[in-house]
Amino acid sequence: MLLLLPTPNRQWLRQLLLLMLLSSLTMITSFHLPYNINIVHRSIHRQAAISSSALCLQKQKSSSSLTGWINSDTLNLQQATNQHERIKPDAASFTYDDNDTQIQYPSPSSVERLLIRDRLVFLKRDDCLHLPGSNISGNKARKFLSLNNLPAEQFPDAIVSYGGPQSNAMVALAAIVSSKNAELRDDRGSNGGEQMDLQNNGMAQDMFWELDVLDDEVQLRRKNGEEDENESNNIGNSSTSTNTNETTDEPQKRFIYYTKPLPRYLRKNPNGNLLRALALGMEIRTLSHDEYSRLFGGLHGGSSLAPADLDPPVPGKSLWVPQGGACGIAKHGSDVLANEVIDYWTLHGKGMPLAVCLPGGTCTTALLMQRSLNAIMDQRRKEKERAMDIRVVVIPCVGDDEYAMRQMISLDKAVGGTGRKEDLPWILKPRVDVEYGSARRRSRGYFTFGQPSKALLETYDEMNSENVSLDLLYGAPAWSLLLQQWRSQESDCPIAGRQLMYIHSGGLEGVASQLTRYKHKNLLPDARAVQTS
Repeated sequence: MLLLLPTPNRQWLRQLLLLMLLSSLTMITSFHLPYNINIVHRSIHRQAAISSSALCLQKQKSSSSLTGWINSDTLNLQQATNQHERIKPDAASFTYDDNDTQIQYPSPSSVERLLIRDRLVFLKRDDCLHLPGSNISGNKARKFLSLNNLPAEQFPDAIVSYGGPQSNAMVALAAIVSSKNAELRDDRGSNGGEQMDLQNNGMAQDMFWELDVLDDEVQLRRKNGEEDENESNNIGNSSTSTNTNETTDEPQKRFIYYTKPLPRYLRKNPNGNLLRALALGMEIRTLSHDEYSRLFGGLHGGSSLAPADLDPPVPGKSLWVPQGGACGIAKHGSDVLANEVIDYWTLHGKGMPLAVCLPGGTCTTALLMQRSLNAIMDQRRKEKERAMDIRVVVIPCVGDDEYAMRQMISLDKAVGGTGRKEDLPWILKPRVDVEYGSARRRSRGYFTFGQPSKALLETYDEMNSENVSLDLLYGAPAWSLLLQQWRSQESDCPIAGRQLMYIHSGGLEGVASQLTRYKHKNLLPDARAVQTS
């Protein structure tokens, strides 16, 4: 067609076709270009979203790395608890040995039947239950079961806690950490650094002599208006510390414990749980009363989280354990205890309602055990199995019922609960028609924790006559209040009309130091010997 046209026209048409071709190419390009750009943009956004999601997940998993503390949820505690198969219940599992033979986990603690003041009591002997490795017993064997069962290689490099200088939780944690160090030495074939003899207090005496001298020097400088360059707002520097692991070249798991200033008599004559914990390698750090209250005080007696301005000794590898183990770590041991109670009552309860009583400090075991029972009973109802009427009754030994309730609500919320009072353990209260004297009247009939009392000593002696050995910090106060309500038929009394099981929480290793305090208060007759341990 182009050949039939004159030359000028052919040139013009050629140019026109060229322009049309270019125009069509432009249109095609302009049509496809945004599409390709959108693909690129969507790909970029998708990759950014994936990266953001991964970053969020990484932040969640490593939230502990932001604070430097290990999130206990990341520890393989459940598997550690279940590394032993659960013992199937039978009648022989729950018999009581008159020789107080130690029971090794995972066997359930035995149950003894006693007749006290003409009332049948089922005494569950957790004081005879011992964990492998650390050999800790009683209530702390329940709380720290999963921590004790962690292999040494997975165990945190440092455990940090706080509380009183004769705390049962303190010596239990010290024993667990010491057992992990022994496990590591065995794995490495090392013969050095053997566990110290608990009866040999030479090193502890030396450490406390140093503490005593340091304290005297600090007091003298303060009196003279001098400022110690080591005294600052930094916790690590302002605290007085002793570390028995500094002289070894082997990798060591550490246990660091914060407490208030130690009484002079305790520094000069370390004894009881404090001496044991130091012999096991505990590093003790004393804080002033004000600093201690600032860090660990509060309405709920502290928090399950570490104080914001307390730095972990080994960032990313340090585990915070609040006073008395009041945190989710104790859940797995409480699950085991709840199952043992249910197994026993299934065999021996004959369908009768049961009140499971136990002394409470932070009330951790009571709260978590009640949660375990609630979950088990809910499951039974779903499976249309026969329900069991079992309630947990906590007897406050630190503070009063209001303090116990605050503690339990706080912990329940911390472990995923709602804090509803209907889901919490019952609280046993003192009778209102008893004359307690001025001191106990101010506390509405509750005992002051750690304060020697003639009433407690009388309960201690009475229970000894029934072949039940108690400690004076938890066992004796709990039984004093329990015996008050022994015959109560009041509707608001949580043990009325029920069979009674008492969980013996142990703590007997501290009796000698407790009786020594009674002797110093002239509450113990001179002729009565104080057993040493």
